[in-house]
Amino acid sequence: MSELTLEKIEPIEVAFARLREAPLDAADGQNIQIYENAVMRTCDFRPEELNPTSLYVLEGHLDSLRHLRRQLLKRYRIDILRLSSVLHIRTPDGVLIGIAPPFVEVYEEIVQIIPREGDRIPPPRSVIKVPVLKDGIHRAWLAREEGIPLCCVLVSGATGDYLPYAYPNSWSDVKLYADKPSEKKFYRRQNPYTYLRPIKALRQTGDKPPENEWGR
Repeated sequence: MSELTLEKIEPIEVAFARLREAPLDAADGQNIQIYENAVMRTCDFRPEELNPTSLYVLEGHLDSLRHLRRQLLKRYRIDILRLSSVLHIRTPDGVLIGIAPPFVEVYEEIVQIIPREGDRIPPPRSVIKVPVLKDGIHRAWLAREEGIPLCCVLVSGATGDYLPYAYPNSWSDVKLYADKPSEKKFYRRQNPYTYLRPIKALRQTGDKPPENEWGR
């Protein structure tokens, strides 16, 4: 594989400003800036501390990320598992891409707690804050392999009317595949690809955000 070229290191605060202004995708023409008043920062997590929202990782994608990590560490001493800024990378075929840290969001979910044997009866329902890994599961998988913390973007305080399009799942549900499986996530809505978080704004390198990756 040919080498990549690092063209720019963008401060994460610049990417945060884009995210605040970005509207939800597939929102039926509405301009809903869900993150306008959200709290944003970078911090470390052990992958096991986070709830995935995907049921798979791909062998080929993991191999590509391992190669990318080795190359950036060797040439620039930058670790994509410890990233706290946005990288603008020129690919060997001349395409400029952005690489942002993995994305974690804390949001409120209504849950029913199932008591274990001998426990008192819990409340009929509870509103709890759930940290979900919404982007970067392949890097989280690599961090689990390495046994190291993962530096992530952490966002909380988004508009509560539009919940994430997939429910959280456990790491034991995440399987390794050669090709994408038919069951990708536990989708929330009947039409799953609606009111989608504009996370791609973080890795924007030009005047327009990258193409959508959902639904592929």
